[in-house]
This record gives sequence, structure tokens and C-alpha cells, in this order.
Amino acid sequence: MNTTRYGCPKPDVSAYATEQAAGYAAKRVQIPVGKLLTPYLCACDWWHLSGTPRAVQSPAGLTPRPGDGLLLKDASYDLLVEVARHDVRGTGSREEALALRHPNNLTPWRRALKDLWSDVEQQFAARADDTSEDARLWRARAQVYRSVIAERRNEAQLRVSRAASLTAEQRYRWRCAEAAAVQGQDTEDLADVVELFTPLVVAA
Repeated sequence: MNTTRYGCPKPDVSAYATEQAAGYAAKRVQIPVGKLLTPYLCACDWWHLSGTPRAVQSPAGLTPRPGDGLLLKDASYDLLVEVARHDVRGTGSREEALALRHPNNLTPWRRALKDLWSDVEQQFAARADDTSEDARLWRARAQVYRSVIAERRNEAQLRVSRAASLTAEQRYRWRCAEAAAVQGQDTEDLADVVELFTPLVVAA
């Protein structure tokens, strides 16, 4: 088959001129596909998307440090819900993910996830009798979205439990480190305080 992508072994798949464009496309199709695809440079010098998982740290593996919660300090609840929605969809930034998982934001994050869950459940109920093709495709995408929310809720609960296990001394050291970070001071000498906020293994 003739193609403008000379020598392409997969001429029928979508192609992108740059890695950045392919990365944007991967995010757009993450929900319908059910996973984040990986851009790769083909022999034809165009970028394609592969189902091979990315070698990147999952949000559940992030370790928030003192000061990481400042991004959402004084943020409205509506804004926090939007950030949580981006995190579920895989379209948020690393900074936003760290801010959500910061101990100061765990309670509102859990509330936001509960509201996102309730919202999608209401949508499922509203479309329960819809047998159209559009509804079928929506349910397929929404089931992936709902499963990610469930994973995030599980992660949030584990982080809350981990935070609750801090001793009084550890809580004091964390507050000191947080105050130092807010003032722009070095917190390396207090690094051990984050040991109980290390990456978590979250059940899928």
C-alpha cells in the first residue's frame, strides 16, 4: 500500500509529526482506550502510539514533601474537585498530584473523590435504560473512569491511615518542616519526617 510515510510498517495507524503531538493524542484517548498509550518514533520518522506501558511513576507512588501542598492552599473546593478530576483522567500535572496527596489536603481530596464517584453513579443510573450505541460507548468509557476513581479513593484512605499513625514527635517534626518550606527554608535536615509518606502500594 502506497503511503506518504515511506517505509512505515504500520501505514494504517495514526501518525504524528512530533512526540509532543503524539503525547497529547495519548491523553485524549486514555479514557476510551482504558490506559495511557506510549509515543514511539517509527522507522518512517513519524510518531505512533503503543500499548506498551510508560516507565513512569504512578501517582500512588508519589511522595509529597513539606511545601508541596501550597499549590492548593486557600483553593476553593470547586477548584480542588477539578484538580482531582484531572488527576483521575491522567491530564493533571505532577505538581497537582503531589498537592492532592499532601497531608494537609487529604481530607478535601477524599471528599472530592466521593463527589466524583457519586456524580458518575448518578449518570449511570440516569442512562440505565438507554440501549443506544452512544450510551454503550459512554458506559465503556465511564467504567474505566469509575475504576480509576475507586483506585484513587483506596489510595487516599491508605494515605490517611498512614498519616494517622504518626507519633506526636513525628507530627511536630512535620509541622516544623512544613513551616520551614512555607518560608522558603531548606528542609533537608528534616527529611526523615517524610518516611511515613513514602510511596504506597495500592490495590487495583
